[in-house]
Amino acid sequence: MTDSRVAASPPRSGGGCGTAFGIGLILAGGLFLWVNLTDTPLALLLFDALPLMAVWWPLLLVLWGASKLITRLRTGRARLGFGEVFLLLLLVLGGTVFTLAQRAIESQGLEPRVTEMRRLIEQRSGSFPLHAFVTEESVSLPAEAGVEILISLPAGNIRVEAASETDPPAAAAAGPETDGRDAPGQAGIEGRLRLVKRVWAADGEEAAARAAAVRLHAGPLEPETRQFPVRVEDTGTTELALELFATLPPGVGISAFTDEGWVRVDGPFTRVEARTNDGPVEVRGTGGPVSLTVRNGAAWASGIEGALAIQARRAPVEVDVVAGTLEVDAEGAPVRISGAAASVTVRGRNAPVAVEDSFGPIEIETRISPIRLERIGGSAVLRSEFGDVVTTSIEGPLEIRTDSADLEVRRARSGVDVQAAGGSLILDDVAGALTVASGRGEVRASRLAGPADFTGDAGAITVRGFGDTLSVTSGDGEVDVATDALGGAVGLTTERGDVRLALPSAGSFALSAETDGGDVESDFTLEQHEADRASRWEGGAGAGAERVTISTREGDITLRAHPPAGERR
Repeated sequence: MTDSRVAASPPRSGGGCGTAFGIGLILAGGLFLWVNLTDTPLALLLFDALPLMAVWWPLLLVLWGASKLITRLRTGRARLGFGEVFLLLLLVLGGTVFTLAQRAIESQGLEPRVTEMRRLIEQRSGSFPLHAFVTEESVSLPAEAGVEILISLPAGNIRVEAASETDPPAAAAAGPETDGRDAPGQAGIEGRLRLVKRVWAADGEEAAARAAAVRLHAGPLEPETRQFPVRVEDTGTTELALELFATLPPGVGISAFTDEGWVRVDGPFTRVEARTNDGPVEVRGTGGPVSLTVRNGAAWASGIEGALAIQARRAPVEVDVVAGTLEVDAEGAPVRISGAAASVTVRGRNAPVAVEDSFGPIEIETRISPIRLERIGGSAVLRSEFGDVVTTSIEGPLEIRTDSADLEVRRARSGVDVQAAGGSLILDDVAGALTVASGRGEVRASRLAGPADFTGDAGAITVRGFGDTLSVTSGDGEVDVATDALGGAVGLTTERGDVRLALPSAGSFALSAETDGGDVESDFTLEQHEADRASRWEGGAGAGAERVTISTREGDITLRAHPPAGERR
């Protein structure tokens, strides 16, 4: 027998999970159906939906709340299932993400970048074919020296090349500035400008109309500044991809600026200044001073005869062969320099620096960035807070200051001065005077030809092979010294660290070892003397030409003959 109460109650679906899943299927199916029917890329729909969802998504919450209120008034109840709660949280989270993304785009000025991404998507999808329009004209440049060509684009690429003698002269085109009449300086050198406008449009007529709104203007020469402006004016609201190619006489100066795009300058111009806000810069073979300002791109310079100055933000820097002085201010990307003939100055923040095959004095200061020098013909001054330092084959004096970084110096032909608060230090094959002040890091030195002075706090100091005077002073660190020949006095001092010294058995030296509470073990014959609660041991070998002194308050002293000689005492 069937219960009438059970028959009167319809089966329940288990809450709102099915409803939420159904709504999700409807939205996803409608989205993909629209993409298939209209042949519109899904990414374009997302770009279009972003500003709408960022503003109007709270309206869905209003509609949802209104439906619940109406259901409550009509039926007397409005239940909220688990699926509806999950869908509500998903809606709030998604809407918040849309809003934050749109605000980030607006606050950071990324609208042009989003537009450029749209262009690429439209081009690849084929819905908006690419149309290219070329405007080419020649300009008359004054024959006087000191003229600077000022090229500026709101967005686009700039390429400047030097005209050769074999280039055929181009006929002068009448422009709005001259109206076909002779202008001052028209008897001067000819230059050529070629502007390429790439337009994405549904048909050729629309593309031509949009391209016509962009015009190229050149001149006139400003008498006071000696600048000859070349600019692009946009009389409409169109957005194009521009590329300006300029072939100019070698004797002029160049200033090229663009916000978005790259700049390339190639030729023996008297002066070059280039700046980009979002793109790379490349300059080659110039004869005068060069100034580059790059952000979010890269900076390349090669074959520069004059001085070179680079400011780079989040842009790697690469310099190859520069005859004049070089100054680099970099942040957030590596710096590589090769073939610098004059002085090099680098300021880096989170920018690894590498310099090789250079001859002028070098000064590098970095924060949180490693430094590497190789085959340097002049002096070098290096300051690094937290970046490791590696130098190889330095001919001039070397000065290094580090806070907490590992250091490696090999084949230094002149004096070396090192101050390091922390980190391990390796020094090998140093010909000049060596001064090392270390903190908590370990120090290992070998093949020292000049006088050497070591001072440390807690790190061990190891020296293998020295040909001049040696002085080591340490607090709690151990001292381990060995050499095959003595060329000067040796002094080793510690507070609580042990001292081990290996000397040539056939050498000539007078030795004195003193300790307050430690033991002394020696391969050489020593005599013990007690004085002021300290034990002093004296002895030597040969004629005693060199003086060797060892002093420690609480450490042990071990003396070895090199090679070992007979029984140990």
